[in-house]
Amino acid sequence: MTLELWLLLIITLLAGAMSPGPSVALVMRTTIVHGRRSGVLVALAHGVGITVYALAVVLGLATAIQSSSSLNIGLRIGGALFLFYLGYRMLSSGIKTAKKGEDVVTEAPAERDHQSLTQWQHVLNGFFIVFLNPKVVLFFVAIFSQFLTPNQSITTQLMAASMAGGIDAAWYALVAFCVSNQRLAGALSSASPMIDVAFGALFMAFAGFVLLNF
Repeated sequence: MTLELWLLLIITLLAGAMSPGPSVALVMRTTIVHGRRSGVLVALAHGVGITVYALAVVLGLATAIQSSSSLNIGLRIGGALFLFYLGYRMLSSGIKTAKKGEDVVTEAPAERDHQSLTQWQHVLNGFFIVFLNPKVVLFFVAIFSQFLTPNQSITTQLMAASMAGGIDAAWYALVAFCVSNQRLAGALSSASPMIDVAFGALFMAFAGFVLLNF
């Protein structure tokens, strides 16, 4: 690919990563409630999920997924159920924390993280919120594939796929770092129960929207 095409690909991938949705909400909520490290883990796992689909385009698997109505329906239902599960956990956690009072709210982020979710659970959340999202498949089949041509070397195509995951992970890691700014983190941490309730309701609404738009 030419330099101009690489630059256009970078801009396209960045625009895709920056689009609002459940992914950015998950990174923000994880960072606010569980701390920067957990937020970055979600971001990195999200990037791995993006890389998987980018590689699927390179290998020709994404087209087969997109053309299969049963796979698309399965992904959509699975994604909706996963979003509902995350929303339910957030909502119940927020209500539970609010009932316990200020001692829990002011608890150190690392301690709250140890009590609720393991680091591997954050990784799985970041990966599956991508893997179970059929819109990600559509993006890579309809847009990312336009940058790949038969005369390109496999090395070039693998570099493009790696770039997709790298840009995605870098963007969401930046979101986690911004949200975990010391001053902002202190204010957000004190409001963590309400944040959990709000994000929980948002994720359950996302789930309902996915199911109602088949």
